[in-house]
Amino acid sequence: DSGQTWRQFEWLNESLQARDIAFDKSGEAWVLGDNGNFYSMDYRKKINLQTNRGNDDFDNIATNNIRMWFSNNGDGSHDPFTDGNGLYWPGGVNAINSAIFEDGFLWGGVVDGDTVVHGSTYRYGLQPGNILENGQAADPFDDSFYIWRANDNWPIISDMTAQRMEFDWNNWPSQLGAPYNDINQDGEYNPQTDNPVKYGDEMYWMVMNDLDTARTNFLYGSDPVGVEIQVSIYAYQSELLRDVVFKKYKLINKSGKTITDMYFSFWSDPDLGAAGDDFVGCDTILNLGYCYNGTNNDNIYGIPPAAGYLLLQSPVFEAVSSDSAYFNDSWHSGYRNCDLSSFIDFTKSALYPDPIMGMIEGTHQTYNYMTGKNWNNTDILNPHTGKATRFMVAGDPLMGTGWYEGSGWPGGPAPGDRRMMLTAGPVTMNPGDSQEVVYAIIMAQGVNNLHSIAELKSKAKAVGEFYYNGDFIIAIADENTPGPDRYSLAQNYPNPFNPITTISYTLPVTSDVELSIYNILGQRVATLVSEKQQAGLHKIRWDAGKIAGGIYYYKLEAGKSFSETKKLVLIK
Repeated sequence: DSGQTWRQFEWLNESLQARDIAFDKSGEAWVLGDNGNFYSMDYRKKINLQTNRGNDDFDNIATNNIRMWFSNNGDGSHDPFTDGNGLYWPGGVNAINSAIFEDGFLWGGVVDGDTVVHGSTYRYGLQPGNILENGQAADPFDDSFYIWRANDNWPIISDMTAQRMEFDWNNWPSQLGAPYNDINQDGEYNPQTDNPVKYGDEMYWMVMNDLDTARTNFLYGSDPVGVEIQVSIYAYQSELLRDVVFKKYKLINKSGKTITDMYFSFWSDPDLGAAGDDFVGCDTILNLGYCYNGTNNDNIYGIPPAAGYLLLQSPVFEAVSSDSAYFNDSWHSGYRNCDLSSFIDFTKSALYPDPIMGMIEGTHQTYNYMTGKNWNNTDILNPHTGKATRFMVAGDPLMGTGWYEGSGWPGGPAPGDRRMMLTAGPVTMNPGDSQEVVYAIIMAQGVNNLHSIAELKSKAKAVGEFYYNGDFIIAIADENTPGPDRYSLAQNYPNPFNPITTISYTLPVTSDVELSIYNILGQRVATLVSEKQQAGLHKIRWDAGKIAGGIYYYKLEAGKSFSETKKLVLIK
């Protein structure tokens, strides 16, 4: 009709996209985007016809070799559309083999004499949104409580994903607690000068709370308290971190009440390929809980991998002045980080059963597990020594020592479906206090089921070194161990920085390399490398002491065709 009934829409950028568009009964237009979601034309609202959970939002990170689902109701590694496994590896966005069915973060403590447990396992006990100054939950249907995404590559991406990235970058919810770099130091987020604090090459951020009575009761029967949880999920594309996803939880006690004897747990139901042939274990030195195959062949993976949950940063408590603890991305004297305090192997048996859901008994059973007791508050006994322990299956299946599943557990269960939970605590949270807990989910594969554990522990050590030092301690490889198979450029660390940072990259073959720094006008301000270099990992230290603070870009050109650019922020 010569355009008489056509409608013109304003997009977030000038790129024209071919997209399916639907209209609701009110006449509002919705565009079909990624993951089956429909977005409003300003990209401010999102709905999915396959779910009906209010404003609960779902997304998945596939920045590297892992593809992992998550939600702003606390659910983790679980596909909301299939109600099935939600962590896939390897292959990233194209991964088809599943390693984890579901996982979630829990906290438990004592409030006014009552034991409470909140978070998420098979059921979610959280709702989207922050807690207001009056102690009430914000409207969970507010559109600002969706899952935000920080990726500074959106200017060079031309699909629907870039629309979202640009919107999130320009409207970063600093007012909700999302971290950002206040470059101009005016106390407000301004996308022209400031930028989100972006851990990794890509990061997702969301805020939740425990003030929905129906949800907290549905989980384990506890009543709401008033704890706000801010979550950052991020990953790196570098060769050394491509099998790792990080999850950072910040908890703020906005209840006006003191929470004593508080524990923080990460729970998981790992289905490592086939679900019925798994074992689990823990390494108390590494603060690592892990799942591995009980046999040397898996119906899904063939050679079975191992999956691990590494406690990187635990809650803190006040200590003597000579002690120090890591929180808020730096070290602080006068505090200490808690040690790993317990590990539980749920064997789906009468001896170590899953806690009851939807009833207050489930709260007490879960909390007993958190403290290192059995579900009924009796001691857990090491089958070798007969003595009480808070750490189940903490032996070494590689060396054949201690209590471990299989031959290391006299009369123990056969390989099967497992759950596990690693816990740190206890601490006290007074009104207004905050705590941080950081985990790394790691995948590894060796030449058999036990060698996969060895590979996993090696990666866990390297990830710990990276998290605290921004660097790796790499074991000397066998001479037949292959080097990197592709060019890659990592995000500089630390970032933001003042005035020294390190830039890492890998070369698969001997290559001509040029690494340069540019300002926002595209002018080159420094050339760090301009030479032929051998294959392998290279780390370049840049001292920007004589450079003005601001946003810069570093560009790596290597070989005949590789070129990649990343952003760095110098704060002075």
